[in-house]
Amino acid sequence: MKYKEIRDQVYLTVTKAQASGLVRLSAGNFSMRTEDGNVAITPSGIKYDVLKPEEIAIVDLDGNYIDARNKPSSELPMHLEILRNLPEVGAICHTHSPFAIAFAMLANEIPPVNLELMFCGAPIPVAPWACPGTINAGQVTVNIFKQRPELKICLLRNHGLVAIGKSLEQAYELAYDAEVGMQTYYYACQIGQPFPLTQAQLDQIHQVYG
Repeated sequence: MKYKEIRDQVYLTVTKAQASGLVRLSAGNFSMRTEDGNVAITPSGIKYDVLKPEEIAIVDLDGNYIDARNKPSSELPMHLEILRNLPEVGAICHTHSPFAIAFAMLANEIPPVNLELMFCGAPIPVAPWACPGTINAGQVTVNIFKQRPELKICLLRNHGLVAIGKSLEQAYELAYDAEVGMQTYYYACQIGQPFPLTQAQLDQIHQVYG
């Protein structure tokens, strides 16, 4: 099977994301560029606990089916818009994880209060409202990522989270770090007023970690 290796990579990421609570049922989706310039993306409506690698769809950057026995994710327009406009992006994780949704509903930028959020490029913005399943969701996300090239995470208002990376592993790890960072930020807010890292502290951390 021509796309077996990349389908296996996407499937493995789905399995890890489900185990870590980033996705549930069929909510959330993942995509990755193929070596021949196409895109592998999770299918629409298939619950992740019964998903099979061969059910992951292969499409081109215009959304035409290349090798797809199942309909691609309903968020295909968003994924393709990001991949067409950000050539440095190799993979995308879109999650409906609980703390990402919670902060996306508040529409407030999340400050760099911990290392996890800092490594995601915090402060983490919330994109303007765009209907799920439309190209608009990709457009508002692309606009933010182009304005802030260091940013790897964006919240979609009242919707969820988008993580971008050069690889699917990197995008997954960023999505996971963001969820942990937002979870601990939420807990800290219940206790008192969290102190964001200062610019001097951020610079110091960047010097240490490169």
